[in-house]
Amino acid sequence: MTLKRELSNKGIKVLSYLFNNDFYKDCYGTVPYAEEPEVCYESKPHIAIALIPKHYTSGEVLKSLDGKEFIIELLDGEGEHLFEGSGKLRYVSHQLVPESVVSEVRLPSKFMNARYVRIRIGSLTEEMELPPQVRVYGKVTDFKGRPKKAYIRLVNPYGLPVGAADTKTDDGYFEMYAPAATYHHAFICDGNYGRSSLEFYGWYVPVKPPEFKLNARFDKIEIYRLAVAETPERTLLIHFVAWDIAYTTNILKIMYEDKGKMELKDLCSIEILTPLKKSDVEVYLNDLRLEVRSMRKIEYSIKDYGVNCMSKAYLLEAKVPTKIPPGIYSLRVVAHTIIDGIEEWGEAVLYELKVI
Repeated sequence: MTLKRELSNKGIKVLSYLFNNDFYKDCYGTVPYAEEPEVCYESKPHIAIALIPKHYTSGEVLKSLDGKEFIIELLDGEGEHLFEGSGKLRYVSHQLVPESVVSEVRLPSKFMNARYVRIRIGSLTEEMELPPQVRVYGKVTDFKGRPKKAYIRLVNPYGLPVGAADTKTDDGYFEMYAPAATYHHAFICDGNYGRSSLEFYGWYVPVKPPEFKLNARFDKIEIYRLAVAETPERTLLIHFVAWDIAYTTNILKIMYEDKGKMELKDLCSIEILTPLKKSDVEVYLNDLRLEVRSMRKIEYSIKDYGVNCMSKAYLLEAKVPTKIPPGIYSLRVVAHTIIDGIEEWGEAVLYELKVI
């Protein structure tokens, strides 16, 4: 079918992602000293749309769409009607993402045979082919290889504050279909979040046809804000934040019991970074372990979260062996420690790392 591009012609790039999720909402009570007081995992089929400027000079056109109502239609491969819904656009300007206009429309069911989407905003119509649905599968275990019950979420196509692919597993094995995209992160945890477990994070997750394998382990340490840069000496500078149950969560719990509430600004006056030594951390490129040459604490700004102060992170340097050729790799960081007699593990992966 010939596609109409009336919004694209005005300097706006239109993106749409169809999430064929299951319906569920599982809640596990409150953890008042955690950032998310009610531990709930919710999933639903939905379609996410995002309008972003093709050039920074198109920003005013974008803002003019804030609050506009739209009609959205799903079509099959022959252009036949499958679903029609409506919604209202919302302008988003946040320090963590590029400015955009977004919306989500909840769907009554999955539409695995949908191929095209038509969006009408006033007199303007935009039609596009949907990203293909990609099989995402894998296994979730603890650090002894035992399968774990878990909730799996692929959060936001990169740079967009909208859309998520969700599934869950009772036996550690999972499979779902998600629209092709590079996702900001993968989040995997269970109902004991904030009490006896934290989460696995995968960063810059490349979900591409025909399938993507996502194996994960989680326990009591979460490795957050993972970022990597390569030096001219072919070493990797690896930045991350580690929080855990025995140390971090215990401090938050004590603060909550003392004040009766928790606020982000409280983190400016205390250090809640999990105490780790260089020997507690392992770094891998794909499955090859790297030599960790140095590790130290650094400060980073949390101003983008609305609090103008500094927090602590780790910066370590690892050597890329000469036998590793230039290419694209997955970098995995594993942490293991014992605090107050409690053994803790954590793992995070950064995908699509370019090594020169």
